[in-house]
Amino acid sequence: MIIGVDKNQLTGKHGASNQRKHAQMVREGAILLPLRIPFGDYILIDDEVQKVIDRASGADAVHKKDLLDAISLSIDTKKNLQEVVGNICSKQHERFKRELIASRGRLILLIEESGIECLEDVWWWENPRLKYNPRATKGTALYRSLCTIRDEYGVDIRFCDRKNAGKEIIKILGGNNG
Repeated sequence: MIIGVDKNQLTGKHGASNQRKHAQMVREGAILLPLRIPFGDYILIDDEVQKVIDRASGADAVHKKDLLDAISLSIDTKKNLQEVVGNICSKQHERFKRELIASRGRLILLIEESGIECLEDVWWWENPRLKYNPRATKGTALYRSLCTIRDEYGVDIRFCDRKNAGKEIIKILGGNNG
């Protein structure tokens, strides 16, 4: 199984924080191919994506727009619910919204948060920032925002423990009898 990994997931702060996840994916038999992905962080290199790579004469020559119609499913990982809050309730909101629109229902949001197993659990989430800022986003508000993302943009929202994120990505993309 060859998995396309957005280049941003391999560099800077993302690269260091994703090292364990990527090592787990490789141990599970995946080959990781760095790409510029238009939405999400991980895609399966299926026949359609491979055709785009071949036409461009290699993964390094592929541009985000080249892959827009070739991707059947993409996984956007978030290291925790706090990162989701940052994507929804900050300057990052417009960029995040553009990705949701571009995905046209082909995106799974995989949130790596221990103790959260389903979307309904977010309702009860206690934002650690509430200790310092009483106006920080509460679990109820985040739950409503995630429901909007699910309903308006067709995004499938899933959760896993951070230590199993690599295996979960492979499972979602159809590997290891997923």
